[in-house]
Amino acid sequence: MSDVECILRERAEAFDIAGLAAAIITPDGDKLITYGVDSAQSRRAVSNSTWFSLASTGKHVTSCMILDLARQGRLQLDDKVGEHLSDTPPTWSDRSIRSLMRHTSGLPEYLSYTEFDCPPTLRTDFMHVYRDLEPVFEQDAAWMYSNTNYILLGFLIAQLAGFSYADAAQTLFARAGCTGVTTASPAWARAANETGLGQDATDTDSWAREVIGDGDISATVEGAACWTRTLLRNRIFERAKTPEMFAPATLPSGLQIPYGCGWFVERLGDNVIAYHSGHYDGWTAMTLLAPHSASGVTVMSNFAPGNTRAVRYLAQLALETAAPGATPLASPTLIDTDPSLSVLAHEQLFREDSSPNLAHFAPALRQVIERGGIRGLINLWAGTAPTGFSLVGEQHHKQGLMRRYRATYPDRVEHVLVGFTQQRQIYWAWPL
Repeated sequence: MSDVECILRERAEAFDIAGLAAAIITPDGDKLITYGVDSAQSRRAVSNSTWFSLASTGKHVTSCMILDLARQGRLQLDDKVGEHLSDTPPTWSDRSIRSLMRHTSGLPEYLSYTEFDCPPTLRTDFMHVYRDLEPVFEQDAAWMYSNTNYILLGFLIAQLAGFSYADAAQTLFARAGCTGVTTASPAWARAANETGLGQDATDTDSWAREVIGDGDISATVEGAACWTRTLLRNRIFERAKTPEMFAPATLPSGLQIPYGCGWFVERLGDNVIAYHSGHYDGWTAMTLLAPHSASGVTVMSNFAPGNTRAVRYLAQLALETAAPGATPLASPTLIDTDPSLSVLAHEQLFREDSSPNLAHFAPALRQVIERGGIRGLINLWAGTAPTGFSLVGEQHHKQGLMRRYRATYPDRVEHVLVGFTQQRQIYWAWPL
């Protein structure tokens, strides 16, 4: 058993994760690791054909299809979404396709206003139910993660492709030569494992669903390995579109937003790393790419409520063990020349009971806190305070400063990227 396999198995057991699979890609070869059981009912050991839901980790698949449509000349990224989707609510219709992919559109999070167990499954119903929701901010005035953006992109893909989102996604996977990755709901993945369906199984309900695109991708560890390898080797579309996917947004104010098209993107020294996690209905997944070292990892777990942070840590740990220097885990602690900024970040981002002091947040982020619903909860408190909080990265840009902090806990390490304006206000905060 390899070092990385021993480490993952030991940590998965410590985190009480029932079942886990990891696909690790490096220039030296692929490593597939499985642990635990595939479902509470079957109690079968996780295998290379066990299905896992990627949840929001799959948002980049939607972005890949949009970028591919742009490559074909079917759309321009600066087109207004209403130019293509005539039934878009009037207050949403002027938002650009690019702003949807980058979450700078200002569109509200529909899940904040979903009062029933399941949102609509048809496009007409979705547009009708949420049509009166007002944007949180003007396009490109701020950043707010919103699943609404990717639902609209899913509608756009189906309309321009001429067939369902699932058909379009399957065409993409087939072009990459990947099996074991498909459009499927979290409930389907669980049922597929309970009944022993193999890698060739499909979720017919998801193939008929229209409200899709914000994360309905499931994969086996073999499928995840193939797709992660495809992303690293840019087998999807011409190389010219790769920078667009991993290029961080810049607001008109000049503030840099570390999110590209379906990926969070961060500087690690002179290089860029891209990542995205997802969590829904007990499923948790994380993909982390280090293109500069041709290395990446996808870690997936099942029925592991409360272990979102653990899986994010396991993804970093797996990749760092297999490809040293590929993650912030290798970053040394820096001398903090402005400790008051660190105190501000710690006090405002790790709050046990108190509300945020809005004076310490930039106007762009303040809008999100005040009007963003569930997306306005800017708090990284995890039930206990970190035992350590140290500076491990710092990059200046024209309108502000990005700092990476390492939050240390007894059982894990987290990295938090915090953006400050020139006025020393927080405008960005997101954990890796």
